[in-house]
Amino acid sequence: MQGEAGDHLGAREGDPLDAPPQIELRIPGPWGSAEELDRALRDANAAYQLGGEELAHRTSGHRIGWTVSEHDDEIAEVFAGGGSLSREEIERVASHRVKVHVYGPGGSPEMARAMLDAATALIAAGGYGVMVDNSGLTHSPQDWLDLAGDPDAGGLYWAYVSATFDGVEAIAFSSGMHCLGLRDAELPTDDIPDRQIAGFLLHNFLGYTYQSGRTVIDGDTLDDESGACFRARHFPCTRFSPSTPFFNPYGVWRLEPVEHEEE
Repeated sequence: MQGEAGDHLGAREGDPLDAPPQIELRIPGPWGSAEELDRALRDANAAYQLGGEELAHRTSGHRIGWTVSEHDDEIAEVFAGGGSLSREEIERVASHRVKVHVYGPGGSPEMARAMLDAATALIAAGGYGVMVDNSGLTHSPQDWLDLAGDPDAGGLYWAYVSATFDGVEAIAFSSGMHCLGLRDAELPTDDIPDRQIAGFLLHNFLGYTYQSGRTVIDGDTLDDESGACFRARHFPCTRFSPSTPFFNPYGVWRLEPVEHEEE
């Protein structure tokens, strides 16, 4: 995807925030106590260990918050809805004793990586999967490990960012880009009834904002390799309440087909 305009301004978008957005992940697992979890982390030689009310990285000392909630009868259905887990994996999620919630500041690839690594430690200790509260994505243990081990930047992106096709509203929209410090995007789909094409266009644009090193400017036109041409408009995030993990404080890009604008 190529931008008509756009300065080389770095990867962050929007004005600096008073506080970075918080990344929230939940990992269902078999642990019956904090002592059992700590022992499982040690047995797995995981990168993080328990340190009171925080998970502490064994070498850097970086700390991430964690809490526990009880068994949830509905979470297996949520994981099943994501379509990436096998029946056996869903049954394992359904059998969980507790959910471990890990939380910490996001707003940059570096902070998002730290949170990914913390969840990876819990998977190594026997966790049954990862749910990203900021986007609704659910991952099987192997899927999460594959993304965490991806040497390219794409693994981090696919760990956090989801795309949803709303046929009633006739729009495709993303969630989770604020974990990386970037705006989400939405794409009207009146003339794009195919979900796969809409998802491709949306992810292609978001991948451009994430990895190109360029900052899209409000009003830029962008040509997609498929021949589609859009004008990117910046709007505040109103789809989600600021009190929810889905809320993106950086805002969203609305991709408006240029041909509609010129009619």
